Amino acid sequence: MAIKLHGSTLSTCTQRVLQVLTELDVPYEFSDVNMALGEHKNPDFIANFQPFGKVPALEDDGLKLFESRAICKYLITKYGKGHQLDSSQIASIADIGIYEQAASVEYSYFEPAISGLGYENIFKKFMGRGDADPAAVLQLRASLAQVLDYYEKVLATRQYLAGNEFSLVDLYHLPWMPFFAKLGLESELTSRPNFEAWWKRASSRPSWQKISQ
Repeated sequence: MAIKLHGSTLSTCTQRVLQVLTELDVPYEFSDVNMALGEHKNPDFIANFQPFGKVPALEDDGLKLFESRAICKYLITKYGKGHQLDSSQIASIADIGIYEQAASVEYSYFEPAISGLGYENIFKKFMGRGDADPAAVLQLRASLAQVLDYYEKVLATRQYLAGNEFSLVDLYHLPWMPFFAKLGLESELTSRPNFEAWWKRASSRPSWQKISQ
């Protein structure tokens, strides 16, 4: 049974999984979930694929998985042994700690800030929930600036966020990076030369070029 990915190409979480599949050159079938029509909230979809009504969801050889990071790690473990994205190759205990720390920063600080700004300034009105909350936007901007300042410092001593090799941690960030332009936050990128250089390196990967077209 071929891999089947249920998701939307407009979904940042789906884009993560698509990039991993592209990196690994793994064949798959894509099932487009029309989120504008609420197909991700369909009772059958919730019952069979994603109990929280979100995307993506994966089927592979009888196994069903949801949550993009879990899916990415599963795919790397099963199909990407020895690949650059295979974190099991990390030999040093210290490097394992650095990698897990970088992964935690992405999950705990970067994504909540940028996704929150996306919600307040773009998706909130689209979903019919009113205008952006100025206080929330101010707080989220401050949170984003804090994590970007940290990244700027980290990237002064290494090429990528978890070391000198591109990793899943970097890949997890990529779907959100176009939102800097969508949200009018280009200066947050250009004012941090190390972070901007990281973005140019990370976004030049053929896998990202292919799925972001």
